[in-house]
Amino acid sequence: MCHVILTLPIIALPVLWLLPVEVAIPVYAGAVGISIIVYAIALEAWRMPVRNGIEALIGATGTVERREGRQVVLSLGGELWAADIEDEPMAVGDKVLVVGFEGITLRARTQPMQ
Repeated sequence: MCHVILTLPIIALPVLWLLPVEVAIPVYAGAVGISIIVYAIALEAWRMPVRNGIEALIGATGTVERREGRQVVLSLGGELWAADIEDEPMAVGDKVLVVGFEGITLRARTQPMQ
């Protein structure tokens, strides 16, 4: 559907041949205006940050659920994730900040106190 709206200026070209000029120009300008608005909305959506996948977890805060050596299990948004510790050892219940990932393992560090 959006492709039809984005090509609206091309689809509306016959209006310029079939209708009188005083009617055709406002109709065609309306079609171009609608297309420009849709282009602007699409461009804004394209520039938005990632909201799904593992990339969306960077910057998220979670809680340490279990500790297994240099790895911990974090609770993030109701999900459990394996994470490598980047700084000092963490205890169960500590708040952590996700700073990156390798494969499906997150990298986390202790969240600074605020």
